[in-house]
Amino acid sequence: MADGASDDGGIEILSKAGAIIDALAGTQALTVSALAEAVDEPTSSTYRLLQSLLAMGWVDAAPTRGTYRLGLACMQIGGVLEDSLDVRGVALPRMRELRSTAGVAALLCYRRGVRAVCVERLEGHDVRSVAMQVGDALPLHVGGAPRALLAFLAAGEQHAVVDELLAGGGGVGGDGVGRAADPYPVPSAAELDTELRATRERGYARSDQDVTIGIAAFGSPVFNHRGELVAAVSISGLRERLVEREAEMSALVVSTAAAISADLGFDGGPRG
Repeated sequence: MADGASDDGGIEILSKAGAIIDALAGTQALTVSALAEAVDEPTSSTYRLLQSLLAMGWVDAAPTRGTYRLGLACMQIGGVLEDSLDVRGVALPRMRELRSTAGVAALLCYRRGVRAVCVERLEGHDVRSVAMQVGDALPLHVGGAPRALLAFLAAGEQHAVVDELLAGGGGVGGDGVGRAADPYPVPSAAELDTELRATRERGYARSDQDVTIGIAAFGSPVFNHRGELVAAVSISGLRERLVEREAEMSALVVSTAAAISADLGFDGGPRG
């Protein structure tokens, strides 16, 4: 009986501590009296509980005297939880909706160096394209999702990737020498810059038979809670099904990418 009472008391204390943390999570700082009112507890017991939370680092004293805010330990745990979000798992339900509405294949790609790797693909209702299956990779200057990843990289990182593509990619490199053996020739720096600027202005990347003849794609970027680029979602299908309905289809991709970003905690503010 005594053990049961002790357990109940511990649960009650944890519940009260959780209520305080919840109250502080919704604002920058609160006084003891404001916290006591928010959690419906006497000021004296709220103060005692605050002292314990202070000792554990879950709560800190705020700059304004007599006020309290979430502590570093609590925020670090929150950051770990946010970082552990599975982008693919979050994106999958949105991709299913996209595939169902658009009727073509929906893809999710991550960036790995100067290439984009397909980590998820949901087949559409038209011809099955073998150009980009799960586990396949394409250079970042071709395809819907890869080009979206390149276009929306932070400026410094993008410049480094473009330099690497121009130095080691096929086609016309930084020295202007053709490398026809590469199936995806890299355009000149000026041409690539023009395309990336246009992609950012549109909000999505266009791929019109640059990967597979007869296949087009539209891709849009996905950002996490810090505004960091983490993936790109795209649709891919027969050219006539996409290019002739570009406004409609590209809007679906952009809205899907924005919804996935919001699910990951991105608030639409400045990107990292």
